Amino acid sequence: METYAKPHVRYAEQSAGKRAAILTILTAAFAFFGWVGETLLFFYLYKEYRDRGLLTLPFCPLYGFGALAVYAVLRTPQSGIWAKLYRKPHSRIGKFFAVCLSLMLYALAAALLASLIEYFTGFFFDKKFGVRLWSYRRYPDNINGYVSIRYSLLWGLLCVSSMGLLWHPAAELLARANTAVVVSVAVVLFLAISADFLFNMFYLSNHGSRLTLHVLQSVPRFPTRL
Repeated sequence: METYAKPHVRYAEQSAGKRAAILTILTAAFAFFGWVGETLLFFYLYKEYRDRGLLTLPFCPLYGFGALAVYAVLRTPQSGIWAKLYRKPHSRIGKFFAVCLSLMLYALAAALLASLIEYFTGFFFDKKFGVRLWSYRRYPDNINGYVSIRYSLLWGLLCVSSMGLLWHPAAELLARANTAVVVSVAVVLFLAISADFLFNMFYLSNHGSRLTLHVLQSVPRFPTRL
């Protein structure tokens, strides 16, 4: 079980600048795939294109910063306190139950953290701009429409699977890549997403909606989970 604690060795050996660049790229990647996942889900549910992003670019920052927050607080299922749980038992049965327990605890902790981020993000945009980015009011287990317990559990499962299966391999792959290329890509992504975010915050405060491409003007800007 010692291998559980070692998949991030090459990443840890990189300079602080390259590690920051890697985290930037991973955050952007989670934001992009979060946008893709939600867009495909809503296309399946409603048989029409609904842009699920807050930004004009195809990114859902909530997924990216959510993943980054989970990593910052909980690390991954293979590292930090979770790796210590793997090492304690000496028998195979003990190790099996230790792994199961640590994954369950990680999923619950990630679900709680993700739900807190989701709640306060939804609350902020609702109170600040009068805009509901999403609504769970359809579900009886919702909390003020910002959070739903069933979705919170889903976030926990997504976190334990994505952080357990994807985060370290992606970080290691980027750690092996040329530093100049990794930093350049990170800078471009950071500047593009930051500019998009700041522009849309300004646009949102003045128009109550985000700017969309002309071909998408008829599409609801903030479809809800209804």
